[in-house]
Amino acid sequence: MLEEIAAHHGATARQVALRFLVRPPATFAIPKASSPEHAADNAGAGALRLTEAELARIDRAFPLGSRPRRLPML
Repeated sequence: MLEEIAAHHGATARQVALRFLVRPPATFAIPKASSPEHAADNAGAGALRLTEAELARIDRAFPLGSRPRRLPML
């Protein structure tokens, strides 16, 4: 499914996944990059614009689990 969306945008599945994860404005990710090519691929996610339908499709495929409970010491 990520590959289908990526193909539609001329992107990689990794770029789609990364863009999906950082779509909220206050969210950031520190993705691993094992080579300069991998780092360039990660950077390409910033220009990717996913449609609402694509975001909903990914949300359905990868639903969030339950929210973590608060730790008593915090």
